[in-house]
Amino acid sequence: MKNTRKLIGGLIAGAAIGVAIGVLLAPTSGAKTRKKLVGGSLKMKDDAMVSVEDSIAALRKKFNQKIDQLARGSKEVINHTSEKVKI
Repeated sequence: MKNTRKLIGGLIAGAAIGVAIGVLLAPTSGAKTRKKLVGGSLKMKDDAMVSVEDSIAALRKKFNQKIDQLARGSKEVINHTSEKVKI
């Protein structure tokens, strides 16, 4: 979870720094620069969304694995207890 947060934070920070440097070094007019900023912001948003969706999918997979593991363990305990009660 911490690695995911660091990754997302790094992506956002890197994109923001890249956009800021690009704006400062851009030899274009204000209108073109604003258009580039909008495009860069939209790309950054899309990249962040993909990263978040990937993280959610990974967390969902881990959660489902733990639930399955817990269910198997519970079944084993129930079966074991049931066998002991029959004896």
